[in-house]
Amino acid sequence: MQVKEIQRKKTIKSDPLKTKEMMDKLRKEHSKLVKGKFEFTDANGGWMEFNYRYFPEDLLMTYKFVHGEICEIPMGIVRHINNTVRKVRTFGLNDGSERGNMLPDRGLPSTYEKTSRIKFVPLDVM
Repeated sequence: MQVKEIQRKKTIKSDPLKTKEMMDKLRKEHSKLVKGKFEFTDANGGWMEFNYRYFPEDLLMTYKFVHGEICEIPMGIVRHINNTVRKVRTFGLNDGSERGNMLPDRGLPSTYEKTSRIKFVPLDVM
């Protein structure tokens, strides 16, 4: 028999003033407006709609973007859009030089690559 005792993690509380300063700095950085063009690479001419709230005390906002639309949105939303990726899985065979290109005994091997479906290009870059 084996018995393990697990202790709770000790939380180190930081200075509330320092935390407030950091949150204010992050909020200011997040809310800076950026003008640019939205591109939906998978569905040209399509639109995308999503709900977003970064800070807990903010209201839930619904954003709707149309492909090719030029708009002005906060920097936090730009980061969110440009960091959104999807996994494209490819199922294939292992290197079958030893087994004569047979399927493996347990499941299909798969690999994936990350691709971006949407992007927001600032007009400063264009």
